[in-house]
Amino acid sequence: MVKRRIICKDADPGPCKHLILVHIMNFAGNFFLIGSIDIAELKRLVLSLSDEQWDKFSTRQNIYEVHQHTKTIGLVYDLDFRHSHPTRLPTLQIFEEALRPVLWMIADHFEKTESAQRLMKENSLGYFIRASLVQLAAGHGIAEHRDMNFSLTHSHRIHLPIITNDDVWFTVGNESINMREGQLYEINNRRLHSVHNKGSEDRVHLILDYVLPGEQCCCAAKHHPDTRCSPQACFDTVLLKIPCTCHPET
Repeated sequence: MVKRRIICKDADPGPCKHLILVHIMNFAGNFFLIGSIDIAELKRLVLSLSDEQWDKFSTRQNIYEVHQHTKTIGLVYDLDFRHSHPTRLPTLQIFEEALRPVLWMIADHFEKTESAQRLMKENSLGYFIRASLVQLAAGHGIAEHRDMNFSLTHSHRIHLPIITNDDVWFTVGNESINMREGQLYEINNRRLHSVHNKGSEDRVHLILDYVLPGEQCCCAAKHHPDTRCSPQACFDTVLLKIPCTCHPET
């Protein structure tokens, strides 16, 4: 049972023995509060990071215009956005022990349902495919966008504020909230979302992507009901050539 909650382990979803569509990852909302957790040690470690460490990985902000005012430290990250066999990066060693309670809370949240238990029995254990620290500069924002590749739209996107302030506003769909330090939120990343840091302090979030192998996106039952989700089966829905209307943004 420990294996699925340790972010450093590789995962191999393997073949799907029986197609199961009962557990759908997308939800009819913008934010879902999973719970609150003590982040004192994580915050201490983040505050100890040097400018050199923050500046080392610049690919994300250079490739994606919406992230030009951010800095990223990858803990588990692959530039090809693969959906299995994640790559551990050296900085993970600094945070691994402090991350364990966070990983346990997230995994327990998603795995406790009967349908999730069935998925894991038919496929394999859930796993974390990505984990990054993202700093958003004071006085700047992340422009409105949707996450549009297979792995991002077939993972549960979790945000944990490590350093923030009263003037950071996260918007998903038509709702804006001020996330507090230590609150674990799943966001609906298939909807338009943006962030604005109007404060005088840089904001730092831990961002994690959690995968339940075999879990279907909400469009699957409508557009490929007899086929497991894959980059090929979901190409049109991931790129929104077929708009996602499962949960209208109202």
